[in-house]
Amino acid sequence: MNAGAQALLPLFLRPVVRFAARVAAGGPAAAAATILHRAGALPRNRGLERLVRDDAFDGRDGQDCIASFVVGVMRCLA
Repeated sequence: MNAGAQALLPLFLRPVVRFAARVAAGGPAAAAATILHRAGALPRNRGLERLVRDDAFDGRDGQDCIASFVVGVMRCLA
């Protein structure tokens, strides 16, 4: 691994760990439903919409970069 990648690794590691902890705490189904809902790809279904947790992926400053990235990718694919 080169020096540039080693220097950037801590910047990416903390958000990934926070994202994984939120997924583990809220459950994978709720995380998937929330991400699909934010991406506009969640089918209209009351059972699925109940799983959506709008506060689940908001960081301390109201923005979680990993969740935003995943939602952006989902919007491109949907």
